[in-house]
Amino acid sequence: MKKIGKILLWGLGIFIVLGIIGTIIGDDNGSDQAEPSTSTQVEEASTEAETANKDETQENTQEEGNADVYGIGDYVEVGKLAYIVHNVETTDILESDNEFIDPATTDGQFVVVEIEAFNNDTETRMVDSTMFKIIDDQGREYESSSDVDVMMVMDESLNLFLQDINPGLSKTGKLVFELPADVTSYELQVSSGFALAGGEYATIQLK
Repeated sequence: MKKIGKILLWGLGIFIVLGIIGTIIGDDNGSDQAEPSTSTQVEEASTEAETANKDETQENTQEEGNADVYGIGDYVEVGKLAYIVHNVETTDILESDNEFIDPATTDGQFVVVEIEAFNNDTETRMVDSTMFKIIDDQGREYESSSDVDVMMVMDESLNLFLQDINPGLSKTGKLVFELPADVTSYELQVSSGFALAGGEYATIQLK
């Protein structure tokens, strides 16, 4: 009887040990099966993020493509004002019709812009040459020239210095900018108003 009892105890012990081993193996298999699921989730999240980034890039590209590009001769509205650039000339010397006035010269180039400003407001608006600037392809900005020699040779009737424009009317004038001689690509930035009346801008490609 004692021998039978010992055999039963041994058998029970072996059964318990086998059960513990089986439980451990089962846990390992469960862990191994869970890992691919986690990896798959990471891959799916990464794919979704890449897709979202591509969509955003495409949207930005479309928005940039839809931006208005103005050129010479276009009617450009900015706030309650509008502009048309009628002509652009480049030279290194500006001469007056008055033989007693010396010409203005530069080591660079003068860019002369003939522009018409329209007042679409219900009240008188002021236009001034400081409302305009040229920006070249390197991002450099140039204000209209206030040089005395340049002002002397310009036709006074085409001067855009503090000019009032009544509602529904327009004013044509010339702007002179002095740029380096090697600048070959640039645009004109126009404003919605003088001083505090401004704040909105548009650009017109000149060259």
